[in-house]
Amino acid sequence: MKYLLLTLSILFFIACSKTNPTLSKKNIPNNYVSRAFLKNINFHGQEVIPIKIKNRFYYIRQDGKIMETLVFDGKADEFSDGLARTKVNGKIGFFNRNLEIVLKPVYDFAFPFHNGIAEICMGCKESNDGLLDGGKWEKINREGLIIQ
Repeated sequence: MKYLLLTLSILFFIACSKTNPTLSKKNIPNNYVSRAFLKNINFHGQEVIPIKIKNRFYYIRQDGKIMETLVFDGKADEFSDGLARTKVNGKIGFFNRNLEIVLKPVYDFAFPFHNGIAEICMGCKESNDGLLDGGKWEKINREGLIIQ
């Protein structure tokens, strides 16, 4: 009887998740969404597209891999020089179109790459008026090396 109840509970959970797939941080194991969630997405022939879920923006691949991105002007941060920005534990890093982090999230702020260079800030803080205060501003290349 115990096994029957367990089996029925599992089947009920699977059935509910297929009819009403949702996405939250806790149900994205290893940065992949479920096939049920993926079925509802139209890629319009693109390999990677931005999607908005619960006031957050992500890029998603056709195989279900997903990467959270920053928001700029009310939409997903765009790829610039092949890289887009992500924020993990309050730090900014960069990922490529394969949704692989290529520069670890270690920066307090970073502008998008342009012509192979991005301006980053270490130690800056956002003030009440939305501006950045303090910190040390530098420029980095696509390998994350500081350039003069």
